[in-house]
Amino acid sequence: MKHLLLLALAFSVAAAAQTLPKQEPPGTPAHKSPLADYAGTWTGSFQEKTWITIKLALQGDRLTGSIQYPHKLEFNDQGELKSISDEQTTEIVQDAQVNPNGLLLTTKDPDTQEANRFTMKLTGETTAEIKMSAMKMPPGMPKIKPWKLTKAGTSPPTASH
Repeated sequence: MKHLLLLALAFSVAAAAQTLPKQEPPGTPAHKSPLADYAGTWTGSFQEKTWITIKLALQGDRLTGSIQYPHKLEFNDQGELKSISDEQTTEIVQDAQVNPNGLLLTTKDPDTQEANRFTMKLTGETTAEIKMSAMKMPPGMPKIKPWKLTKAGTSPPTASH
């Protein structure tokens, strides 16, 4: 009788173990792509007008999107924007990879078919900076400073004086 009771108990435990779904321990965070924080529409302003728009969408495990900015940019001696043209260029994101410096975006110029690279770095939940990477500069030209971006649907931070 004792053997029968132990056998019944063993079958019950085995059956219960097979029917229970495998669960993660409580408090285990769901896996989030490192690209997810970059998804959205980002804009930068110059002289109180939007001059650059970056649209990024997370599709599976990769980012797709575009970068729209003025065809011609001029910089002052400190590497800051001095003037921009009204004519816009839209480049499609060919590749987006997270690296220690932020998000490396590779785009293709629709006119020249040359690859352009931008590095976008998050500075807050709704703020970021972007700069052109691996860009050939004329001799004597100052290093271009990163451009500040704000995620759409949020207000840009105000500077305190």
